[in-house]
Amino acid sequence: MRFLDTRLVILPGAVALLLAGNLLFGPPSLAIAAIVIGMAQLLVVAYRSIRADDWSLDYIAFLAMLVALATSEWLAGAVIALMYAGGRALEDYASHRAEASLASLLAKIPKTALVKQGDETVETPLAEVKEGITIVIRGGELVPLDGTLASDEAVLDLANLTGEPLPESVTKGAFVKSGSVNAGDAFELSVSGTLATSTYAKIVDLVKDAERDPSPFVRLAARANVPFTVITLAIAALVYLATGDVVRLLAVLVIATPCPLLIAAPVAFIGGLSRAAGRNIIVKTPATLETIARVNTIFFDKTGTLTLGTPQLVGTELLVPHATERQALSLAAALEFHSIHPLARAILAAAHAEHFTPSPAREVTETVGTGIAGKVDGHQVAIGQAPDEYRHKDGISLLLQEDGAPLAVFHFADVLKDDAKELLHELAGNGYRIAILTGDREEHARAIFDGAAHFTVHAECTPEDKYRFVEEARERGEVVAMIGDGLNDAPALAKADVGIVFSGTENSASIEAADAAILGHDVGLIRDLLALSKRSVRIAGQSVYVGIGLSVVGMLVAAAGFIAPVTGAILQEGIDVTVILNALRAAFRPRG
Repeated sequence: MRFLDTRLVILPGAVALLLAGNLLFGPPSLAIAAIVIGMAQLLVVAYRSIRADDWSLDYIAFLAMLVALATSEWLAGAVIALMYAGGRALEDYASHRAEASLASLLAKIPKTALVKQGDETVETPLAEVKEGITIVIRGGELVPLDGTLASDEAVLDLANLTGEPLPESVTKGAFVKSGSVNAGDAFELSVSGTLATSTYAKIVDLVKDAERDPSPFVRLAARANVPFTVITLAIAALVYLATGDVVRLLAVLVIATPCPLLIAAPVAFIGGLSRAAGRNIIVKTPATLETIARVNTIFFDKTGTLTLGTPQLVGTELLVPHATERQALSLAAALEFHSIHPLARAILAAAHAEHFTPSPAREVTETVGTGIAGKVDGHQVAIGQAPDEYRHKDGISLLLQEDGAPLAVFHFADVLKDDAKELLHELAGNGYRIAILTGDREEHARAIFDGAAHFTVHAECTPEDKYRFVEEARERGEVVAMIGDGLNDAPALAKADVGIVFSGTENSASIEAADAAILGHDVGLIRDLLALSKRSVRIAGQSVYVGIGLSVVGMLVAAAGFIAPVTGAILQEGIDVTVILNALRAAFRPRG
């Protein structure tokens, strides 16, 4: 990635060259050209802002350049033009908005489906697939349309829809939602509805709706600009009425040119963005840092955000007296070595943690939705879904059998990340309203967050439910952050005042919908992001208001006739340097 887009430096570079030419060679036409460029840029920016119903404009800068032209104070006007062009370039660089498009969401939707016609399949555009038609979903493919399972059984990964990592086995006649992923062998689906009415399309539509309804937000510089403009115009008007001296009026306006507003805040926020990046937190815009600093309500997705997001072996229950956990795990790992099922990976991970290599398995056969079997050390071993009497109420259980007799039951669940519960209690103690949104069953979700007296758990949430909870909180006037990691979180991420996603290293639909991405899975980085956003805003505020204070003092001195316009421009540069040096602190680690 380039450090700076060349398009951002064209205007300030041109103004700087014209100003340098005027200083070196003297022709006023160069300074006049610089002023004209600055005024033209300001008018274009003003036109775009007014169309967006933003009236917080740089009135003083425009007035100062206009008076500089009228009074032939070319050099002072050119300096103002340079400061304005440079400030805009810095702001644009700080806010280069990675467009929160739906590209990756839409890219995941297959454009065609395999329609069954007799003993053959014909690739058909999705828009032409009508209700009642049978389509074939191959292993690993995303289900593009809602429908009823026509095959005897199927194994589905529902993480896109519920966020839950554990696959689900369904049998003939079950309703299958689009957005699911086939985690087993190919199956047939009798289509219900159309592409436009599918579950997956509804998720896309929710994200579109959220992006059309952005959060109302007034930036720090805009809030400070209005009172500062009023004070400046009042001082300038009094000076002109009392003295009639246009040059003295210009000196006041030059010093009042709001460079601290144009430069100090962007510098502080660029520093904050840089500091965040150093912590593996990518914040898309400076406005995001300001919004995060104002957040008072945080919604967390559970799976993959607060939990590891993959099934873990959490317990082994032995069913015969002579068996050992190591023996049971060794037999199971021997079989599961031949499977790509998520629970197989969990068993292999547990075996690896015990530092042993299982015996080889032979004659291995795997039946989708049922289990896997084979011979290990001369014994017939099988592992599959456990009957109800062996299951725990939470998670998934597998029964291991040796020579047809039950040997052990393995229990699996998603577990909280280290520090997750501590973080939730800490945030609640700091005054944040905390709620957990999960597609998991209520009893399981509440078991994971046992003792969650300081936050709310909303279980069995669909993407629409998550979107609704965020929308209702915003309607109550709360400033909402949504923290998630998957496609099912994308609508809520886009609807929130600020969306934060745990991304790993993927460029997923959830990243596109979010305003900030945490690379990796360290939940403690939420704490860092909240802290550095508040620090960046605090430093930006200090820089802006100290700069305004110094400018007001300079204006009063200029009003008394002690400062000429060019001297005022140089003095304003000194103020700029002061506030920029303070703003740069945001890029460094705080002391202590």
